[in-house]
Amino acid sequence: MLHKKTTLGFTTLACVTVLLAGCTPESNGPPIEGSESTEKRTYSKPTPEPPALPATPANACSVSGDGLRQPVWTDSGDVNVNLSPVFAGDPNMDDVSYDDTRADSYDNYSEEFDPKRLIVVVLKQSNLPLKADDLTDFEFQRADVESTYKTCDDPLETDVRYIGTRDAGDDESAAIWEISSDEPFYDNSDLAKVTLDVRQAHIESWPDRFVKRQERVENDGPRGPRRIPAFDDLEFYYDNR
Repeated sequence: MLHKKTTLGFTTLACVTVLLAGCTPESNGPPIEGSESTEKRTYSKPTPEPPALPATPANACSVSGDGLRQPVWTDSGDVNVNLSPVFAGDPNMDDVSYDDTRADSYDNYSEEFDPKRLIVVVLKQSNLPLKADDLTDFEFQRADVESTYKTCDDPLETDVRYIGTRDAGDDESAAIWEISSDEPFYDNSDLAKVTLDVRQAHIESWPDRFVKRQERVENDGPRGPRRIPAFDDLEFYYDNR
């Protein structure tokens, strides 16, 4: 009995001694003492992730060049290519007018357009005029802008018909093809992508939706598009379609 009390007394004394020495009964080790116990510690924040870019739409489309505003090389010389709307019916082009005070647009003419017809005009030196089968491919895709991308619909089903070649003056000829479709070429947007092949030239571009034709480019640089030669192209089209 005496032995048990002695053991208990020793244990109690040891515990008191530990407490007086400033230790704790925790199992994680001694406490932090001195100035280090109140020191503020800073930690670097993780670098924020850059905002995610919009996902590229599956129907995003691009254009590799602008062959409707610049001369294009073919294996029979440079050509200038134009895509023009076609007025509905069979108007006399001398009677078609437009408002010079307004910017070019689809509704800036006295006549309405046929929404399901276009013409392709290829201007070149007439010593080697183009033939009907020199336009070997044509695709027209209605397009729109989605976020930072242009998106294209599937190509419309089109019929291509050669109209003929006219003397365009200055030793040049203008070969003309009619493009028709069962659906309107333009939908809710004036934006579209056209792809075509003329002999060995592959052309992609975003066509303008008004009646003008780019002048042939000579050594003095490109000239602005003009209505008069485009009206002449349309007059030839109506006389020969």
